[in-house]
Amino acid sequence: MNENFDELLRKQAEKEGTTVPRDFSDRVDEALSRLPAKASPHRGWRPALVAAAAVLTVTVALPNVNAAMAEAMGSLPVLGPLFQAVTFRTYEAQEGRNHVSIEVPQVMDAGEGEGAEEINRQVEAYTDQLIAEYETELHADGYYNLDVTWEVVTDTDNWFTLQLNTDRVMASGIHAERYYHICKATGEQMTLSDLFPEDFDYVTVISEEIQAQMRAQMAADDRAYYWLEGETQLGTYYFDAIDPEQNFYFDGDGKLTVVFEEYEVGPGTMGTPRFTLESAELYDQLLYTP
Repeated sequence: MNENFDELLRKQAEKEGTTVPRDFSDRVDEALSRLPAKASPHRGWRPALVAAAAVLTVTVALPNVNAAMAEAMGSLPVLGPLFQAVTFRTYEAQEGRNHVSIEVPQVMDAGEGEGAEEINRQVEAYTDQLIAEYETELHADGYYNLDVTWEVVTDTDNWFTLQLNTDRVMASGIHAERYYHICKATGEQMTLSDLFPEDFDYVTVISEEIQAQMRAQMAADDRAYYWLEGETQLGTYYFDAIDPEQNFYFDGDGKLTVVFEEYEVGPGTMGTPRFTLESAELYDQLLYTP
Protein backbone atom coordinates (compact mmCIF):
# COMPACT_ATOMS: atom_id res chain seq x y z
CA MET A 1 0.00 0.00 0.00
CA ASN A 2 2.83 2.43 0.74
CA GLU A 3 4.02 2.40 -2.90
CA ASN A 4 0.56 3.36 -4.17
CA PHE A 5 0.24 6.02 -1.51
CA ASP A 6 3.67 7.44 -2.26
CA GLU A 7 2.75 7.71 -5.94
CA LEU A 8 -0.47 9.56 -5.05
CA LEU A 9 1.47 12.12 -3.09
CA ARG A 10 4.00 12.61 -5.86
CA LYS A 11 1.19 13.25 -8.38
CA GLN A 12 -0.57 15.68 -6.07
CA ALA A 13 2.65 17.55 -5.31
CA GLU A 14 3.28 17.94 -9.05
CA LYS A 15 -0.16 19.56 -9.42
CA GLU A 16 0.71 21.92 -6.56
CA GLY A 17 3.91 22.95 -8.34
CA THR A 18 6.31 21.44 -5.82
CA THR A 19 8.55 18.38 -5.74
CA VAL A 20 8.37 15.66 -3.13
CA PRO A 21 11.77 15.24 -1.40
CA ARG A 22 13.80 12.30 -2.70
CA ASP A 23 14.00 10.78 0.77
CA PHE A 24 10.21 10.80 1.23
CA SER A 25 9.75 7.13 0.26
CA ASP A 26 12.71 6.21 2.46
CA ARG A 27 11.01 7.86 5.44
CA VAL A 28 7.85 5.86 4.86
CA ASP A 29 9.77 2.59 4.41
CA GLU A 30 11.82 3.33 7.52
CA ALA A 31 8.67 3.86 9.59
CA LEU A 32 7.16 0.63 8.25
CA SER A 33 10.33 -1.35 8.97
CA ARG A 34 10.07 -0.45 12.66
CA LEU A 35 6.79 -2.31 13.01
CA PRO A 36 7.04 -5.66 14.86
CA ALA A 37 7.82 -8.54 12.55
CA LYS A 38 5.78 -11.00 14.61
CA ALA A 39 2.18 -11.24 13.41
CA SER A 40 -0.48 -10.21 15.88
CA PRO A 41 -3.04 -12.82 17.01
CA HIS A 42 -5.62 -10.36 15.68
CA ARG A 43 -4.77 -10.57 12.00
CA GLY A 44 -6.88 -7.55 11.05
CA TRP A 45 -4.83 -5.18 13.20
CA ARG A 46 -1.58 -5.19 11.21
CA PRO A 47 -2.93 -3.58 7.99
CA ALA A 48 -4.46 -0.82 10.10
CA LEU A 49 -1.18 -0.25 11.94
CA VAL A 50 0.75 -0.15 8.68
CA ALA A 51 -1.64 2.38 7.20
CA ALA A 52 -1.58 4.48 10.37
CA ALA A 53 2.21 4.54 10.36
CA ALA A 54 2.26 5.63 6.74
CA VAL A 55 -0.22 8.43 7.41
CA LEU A 56 1.75 9.56 10.46
CA THR A 57 4.97 9.73 8.45
CA VAL A 58 3.25 11.68 5.70
CA THR A 59 1.88 14.21 8.17
CA VAL A 60 5.36 14.83 9.56
CA ALA A 61 7.13 15.03 6.20
CA LEU A 62 4.69 17.20 4.29
CA PRO A 63 5.27 20.52 6.09
CA ASN A 64 8.61 20.54 4.29
CA VAL A 65 6.81 20.04 0.95
CA ASN A 66 3.78 22.31 0.85
CA ALA A 67 1.72 23.86 3.66
CA ALA A 68 -1.58 23.50 1.80
CA MET A 69 -0.79 19.90 0.97
CA ALA A 70 0.06 19.17 4.59
CA GLU A 71 -3.24 20.64 5.75
CA ALA A 72 -5.12 18.52 3.23
CA MET A 73 -3.38 15.27 4.11
CA GLY A 74 -3.81 15.96 7.81
CA SER A 75 -7.48 15.04 7.42
CA LEU A 76 -6.72 11.78 5.62
CA PRO A 77 -8.74 8.80 6.90
CA VAL A 78 -7.50 5.23 6.44
CA LEU A 79 -9.86 4.07 3.70
CA GLY A 80 -8.53 1.18 1.72
CA PRO A 81 -5.84 -0.05 -0.66
CA LEU A 82 -6.82 2.05 -3.69
CA PHE A 83 -8.77 5.15 -2.74
CA GLN A 84 -8.25 7.98 -0.28
CA ALA A 85 -10.30 11.13 0.30
CA VAL A 86 -8.82 14.39 1.53
CA THR A 87 -9.97 17.95 2.10
CA PHE A 88 -8.29 19.40 -0.98
CA ARG A 89 -9.13 23.04 -0.22
CA THR A 90 -11.37 25.12 2.02
CA TYR A 91 -13.33 28.28 1.40
CA GLU A 92 -14.15 30.51 4.38
CA ALA A 93 -15.78 33.94 4.23
CA GLN A 94 -17.63 36.26 6.59
CA GLU A 95 -19.32 39.55 5.75
CA GLY A 96 -21.85 40.98 8.16
CA ARG A 97 -24.46 38.33 8.86
CA ASN A 98 -23.35 36.25 5.87
CA HIS A 99 -21.03 33.30 6.42
CA VAL A 100 -19.75 30.42 4.33
CA SER A 101 -17.56 27.43 5.17
CA ILE A 102 -16.86 24.87 2.45
CA GLU A 103 -14.62 21.81 2.63
CA VAL A 104 -13.86 20.66 -0.91
CA PRO A 105 -12.93 16.96 -0.93
CA GLN A 106 -10.82 15.18 -3.51
CA VAL A 107 -10.71 11.46 -4.14
CA MET A 108 -7.17 10.17 -4.75
CA ASP A 109 -6.89 6.99 -6.81
CA ALA A 110 -3.95 4.63 -7.17
CA GLY A 111 -5.87 2.17 -9.34
CA GLU A 112 -7.29 2.05 -12.84
CA GLY A 113 -10.35 3.83 -14.19
CA GLU A 114 -11.44 7.46 -14.29
CA GLY A 115 -14.03 7.41 -11.52
CA ALA A 116 -12.00 9.53 -9.10
CA GLU A 117 -11.27 12.22 -11.70
CA GLU A 118 -14.93 12.38 -12.74
CA ILE A 119 -16.07 12.74 -9.14
CA ASN A 120 -13.48 15.42 -8.44
CA ARG A 121 -14.65 17.42 -11.46
CA GLN A 122 -18.28 17.14 -10.38
CA VAL A 123 -17.53 18.10 -6.78
CA GLU A 124 -15.42 21.09 -7.88
CA ALA A 125 -18.15 22.31 -10.25
CA TYR A 126 -20.81 21.96 -7.56
CA THR A 127 -18.82 23.72 -4.84
CA ASP A 128 -17.78 26.49 -7.26
CA GLN A 129 -21.47 27.00 -8.01
CA LEU A 130 -22.26 27.25 -4.30
CA ILE A 131 -19.48 29.80 -3.78
CA ALA A 132 -20.76 31.88 -6.70
CA GLU A 133 -24.28 31.78 -5.26
CA TYR A 134 -22.99 32.88 -1.88
CA GLU A 135 -21.01 35.77 -3.37
CA THR A 136 -24.19 36.92 -5.10
CA GLU A 137 -26.39 36.59 -2.01
CA LEU A 138 -24.03 38.38 0.37
CA HIS A 139 -24.72 41.63 -1.44
CA ALA A 140 -28.39 41.32 -0.54
CA ASP A 141 -29.94 42.28 2.77
CA GLY A 142 -30.57 39.56 5.30
CA TYR A 143 -28.82 36.46 6.59
CA TYR A 144 -27.11 33.76 4.53
CA ASN A 145 -25.22 30.85 6.05
CA LEU A 146 -23.67 28.04 4.03
CA ASP A 147 -21.77 25.00 5.31
CA VAL A 148 -20.44 22.16 3.15
CA THR A 149 -18.79 19.09 4.69
CA TRP A 150 -18.00 15.59 3.49
CA GLU A 151 -17.55 12.05 4.78
CA VAL A 152 -16.86 8.58 3.45
CA VAL A 153 -19.94 6.44 4.13
CA THR A 154 -18.85 3.21 2.40
CA ASP A 155 -15.35 1.85 1.96
CA THR A 156 -15.05 -1.89 1.36
CA ASP A 157 -12.98 -4.14 -0.88
CA ASN A 158 -15.58 -3.61 -3.62
CA TRP A 159 -17.10 -0.17 -3.14
CA PHE A 160 -16.31 3.44 -2.25
CA THR A 161 -18.89 6.16 -1.53
CA LEU A 162 -18.26 9.83 -0.78
CA GLN A 163 -21.08 11.87 0.77
CA LEU A 164 -21.24 15.64 0.39
CA ASN A 165 -23.46 17.52 2.87
CA THR A 166 -24.76 21.02 2.18
CA ASP A 167 -26.61 23.14 4.74
CA ARG A 168 -28.01 26.51 3.70
CA VAL A 169 -29.83 28.86 6.05
CA MET A 170 -31.62 31.92 4.73
CA ALA A 171 -35.26 32.51 5.65
CA SER A 172 -35.29 28.80 6.52
CA GLY A 173 -32.78 25.98 6.56
CA ILE A 174 -32.26 23.47 3.74
CA HIS A 175 -30.14 20.32 4.02
CA ALA A 176 -28.97 18.47 0.91
CA GLU A 177 -26.89 15.34 0.39
CA ARG A 178 -25.02 14.12 -2.67
CA TYR A 179 -23.44 10.69 -3.03
CA TYR A 180 -20.59 9.73 -5.35
CA HIS A 181 -19.71 6.07 -5.92
CA ILE A 182 -16.78 4.11 -7.32
CA CYS A 183 -16.67 0.40 -8.13
CA LYS A 184 -13.19 -0.58 -6.99
CA ALA A 185 -12.91 -3.49 -9.42
CA THR A 186 -13.06 -1.11 -12.40
CA GLY A 187 -12.23 2.25 -10.84
CA GLU A 188 -15.27 3.74 -12.61
CA GLN A 189 -17.91 6.04 -11.17
CA MET A 190 -21.26 4.34 -10.65
CA THR A 191 -24.84 5.61 -10.57
CA LEU A 192 -28.11 3.88 -9.67
CA SER A 193 -28.80 2.75 -13.24
CA ASP A 194 -25.43 0.96 -13.35
CA LEU A 195 -26.48 -1.40 -10.56
CA PHE A 196 -29.01 -3.36 -12.62
CA PRO A 197 -29.32 -5.12 -16.01
CA GLU A 198 -30.62 -2.91 -18.81
CA ASP A 199 -33.78 -5.01 -19.21
CA PHE A 200 -34.73 -4.82 -15.51
CA ASP A 201 -37.32 -2.17 -14.57
CA TYR A 202 -35.66 -1.17 -11.32
CA VAL A 203 -37.41 2.22 -11.30
CA THR A 204 -40.84 0.60 -10.94
CA VAL A 205 -39.71 -1.99 -8.38
CA ILE A 206 -38.00 0.60 -6.17
CA SER A 207 -40.80 3.16 -6.54
CA GLU A 208 -43.52 0.70 -5.57
CA GLU A 209 -41.61 -0.46 -2.48
CA ILE A 210 -40.96 3.14 -1.38
CA GLN A 211 -44.63 4.04 -1.83
CA ALA A 212 -45.58 1.05 0.31
CA GLN A 213 -43.11 2.12 3.02
CA MET A 214 -44.47 5.67 2.89
CA ARG A 215 -48.05 4.50 3.40
CA ALA A 216 -46.97 2.23 6.25
CA GLN A 217 -45.20 5.13 7.98
CA MET A 218 -48.22 7.38 7.57
CA ALA A 219 -50.51 4.70 9.02
CA ALA A 220 -48.24 4.21 12.03
CA ASP A 221 -47.39 7.88 12.75
CA ASP A 222 -49.72 10.88 12.39
CA ARG A 223 -46.68 13.14 11.98
CA ALA A 224 -45.48 11.28 8.87
CA TYR A 225 -46.78 12.71 5.63
CA TYR A 226 -45.78 12.13 2.00
CA TRP A 227 -47.15 13.43 -1.27
CA LEU A 228 -48.83 10.32 -2.63
CA GLU A 229 -51.74 9.91 -5.03
CA GLY A 230 -54.95 10.23 -3.06
CA GLU A 231 -53.10 11.77 -0.10
CA THR A 232 -51.48 14.96 -1.38
CA GLN A 233 -52.91 18.41 -0.87
CA LEU A 234 -50.92 19.86 -3.79
CA GLY A 235 -53.47 19.26 -6.51
CA THR A 236 -52.24 16.87 -9.15
CA TYR A 237 -48.65 16.71 -7.88
CA TYR A 238 -47.61 13.53 -6.12
CA PHE A 239 -44.67 11.12 -5.94
CA ASP A 240 -45.11 8.33 -8.47
CA ALA A 241 -41.57 7.26 -9.38
CA ILE A 242 -37.94 7.80 -8.45
CA ASP A 243 -35.49 9.49 -10.77
CA PRO A 244 -33.53 6.82 -12.72
CA GLU A 245 -30.37 8.29 -11.13
CA GLN A 246 -31.84 8.87 -7.68
CA ASN A 247 -29.44 9.49 -4.79
CA PHE A 248 -28.52 6.26 -2.98
CA TYR A 249 -25.92 4.54 -0.84
CA PHE A 250 -25.29 1.11 0.69
CA ASP A 251 -25.78 1.04 4.46
CA GLY A 252 -23.65 -0.87 6.97
CA ASP A 253 -25.56 -4.07 6.24
CA GLY A 254 -25.08 -3.76 2.50
CA LYS A 255 -28.70 -2.73 1.95
CA LEU A 256 -29.55 -0.27 -0.80
CA THR A 257 -30.83 3.01 0.69
CA VAL A 258 -32.57 5.61 -1.49
CA VAL A 259 -32.36 9.27 -0.42
CA PHE A 260 -34.63 12.18 -1.39
CA GLU A 261 -34.01 15.90 -1.09
CA GLU A 262 -36.10 18.07 1.19
CA TYR A 263 -39.52 18.87 -0.31
CA GLU A 264 -39.01 16.26 -3.04
CA VAL A 265 -41.60 13.75 -1.76
CA GLY A 266 -43.02 15.50 1.29
CA PRO A 267 -43.10 18.70 3.33
CA GLY A 268 -40.00 20.15 4.99
CA THR A 269 -40.97 18.51 8.29
CA MET A 270 -39.96 15.16 6.74
CA GLY A 271 -36.36 16.35 6.27
CA THR A 272 -34.38 14.34 3.70
CA PRO A 273 -36.37 11.08 3.59
CA ARG A 274 -34.47 7.84 3.08
CA PHE A 275 -35.76 4.33 2.54
CA THR A 276 -33.84 1.09 3.02
CA LEU A 277 -34.99 -1.40 0.39
CA GLU A 278 -35.82 -5.00 1.19
CA SER A 279 -37.26 -6.36 -2.08
CA ALA A 280 -35.86 -9.83 -2.83
CA GLU A 281 -36.50 -9.25 -6.54
CA LEU A 282 -34.31 -6.15 -6.41
CA TYR A 283 -31.35 -7.88 -4.78
CA ASP A 284 -31.63 -10.85 -7.13
CA GLN A 285 -30.98 -8.43 -10.00
CA LEU A 286 -28.25 -6.37 -8.32
CA LEU A 287 -25.03 -6.44 -10.35
CA TYR A 288 -22.79 -4.91 -7.69
CA THR A 289 -22.59 -5.30 -3.93
CA PRO A 290 -20.49 -3.43 -1.38
